[in-house]
Amino acid sequence: MKPPSREIEFKFGVSEKQAFYQLVAHLKLAESALTEGITQINHFFDCPSLCLHKKHFAVRLRQEKDKNLLTVKGEKTPQQKENSILSSRVEEEAVIPRQTAVELLHGKITPQQVIRDHFKNKSEPILTLINTACNDQPLVHIGEFSNIRIHLPAVILPGASSSDKLEFELDTSTFPDGSIDHEIEVEIAEHTDAALVESALVELLQQAGIQWHSAPSKAERFFAAITS
Repeated sequence: MKPPSREIEFKFGVSEKQAFYQLVAHLKLAESALTEGITQINHFFDCPSLCLHKKHFAVRLRQEKDKNLLTVKGEKTPQQKENSILSSRVEEEAVIPRQTAVELLHGKITPQQVIRDHFKNKSEPILTLINTACNDQPLVHIGEFSNIRIHLPAVILPGASSSDKLEFELDTSTFPDGSIDHEIEVEIAEHTDAALVESALVELLQQAGIQWHSAPSKAERFFAAITS
């Protein structure tokens, strides 16, 4: 069996959307690139006690356009430095049919059923992880937040390996408490030299005049919004 997949990404929080315009200008891209945002609705499932969240796991259904993507996220790999902009965690996902997504949101089927039916040979390890974390309690729809994501054309960063063609994702997220966050994300493959890319990204944002801060995951911010 293949080892679990991992999501490895850099997350730069920015205080204003103006940072997106600064980045596009620095990359010499057309400002019209910022009009191509895709709306994503991110639904989370957990027990009423939030046992998955407390164990740093997450089950999320993302709806965008005609696509429904169910994702299971595992615990993050601890980073060596505080306030790291690099996030690495186990992640498995599967595209599910629209009708399955509707039944899931209306409680007619459970996330465990969908995982068993759509995650192929990886379903049993995932279900074991979930059931162990929550003592076999049923998972229910906890809530959702919306995000508008802009994908910029892939670019090669100065200072990074010539084979590292990276895509910036510009996110504007609205959480249940009404808070709105902006961030710049870059996802990398497992074989990529993360330290080299991080150095190149920090240098690029500095040259673009963008002030940034480390940002917790959107899932963390979502749960903070519903529990505060």
